[in-house]
Amino acid sequence: MDIRWAKKEDSKDLSIIHSESWKTAYKNIVSDEVLDKIDVKKREDYFKQLLKEKKKEIAVMVLDNIVIGFITLGMNRDNDLDDAYGEIWGIYLLPRYWNKGFGSILMNWGINKLYDRGYKGISLWVLEENLNARAFYEKLGFTCDGVIKEIKIEKILNEVRYIRHINDE
Repeated sequence: MDIRWAKKEDSKDLSIIHSESWKTAYKNIVSDEVLDKIDVKKREDYFKQLLKEKKKEIAVMVLDNIVIGFITLGMNRDNDLDDAYGEIWGIYLLPRYWNKGFGSILMNWGINKLYDRGYKGISLWVLEENLNARAFYEKLGFTCDGVIKEIKIEKILNEVRYIRHINDE
């Protein structure tokens, strides 16, 4: 197993991982109609553009020459947090690799990258109804700080913010 920074050639794998993760994680949170409209080709074009412009830092997890997951990270985007906070913007694994320890390895890699850059805390956002993801983040030492924002994915959904400080375990 290896974790490395994503390359433009990873765009198709990123799009498949993102699409399959969404369709599994957000089942019964987002309507089937919305999930069925997720277009892998459009996602691939999106990731190609992101990687070309280097607008986001994306690292991929590779197992037996197969990209099985990715994490996106960088400085935090929240106006109420200062520059001491980095952010994990997203983590996705192919669903067949869930609950096997790969997500924890990938998250810890991202956490360490952010702490190595001098961040004293890390934030992330998760759909309020995504109880599996929330339990996963809590297991890794993140706590919900009570900040909520609304997003629209066909309907209004709440995202909740989680925080972890450098001394948290």
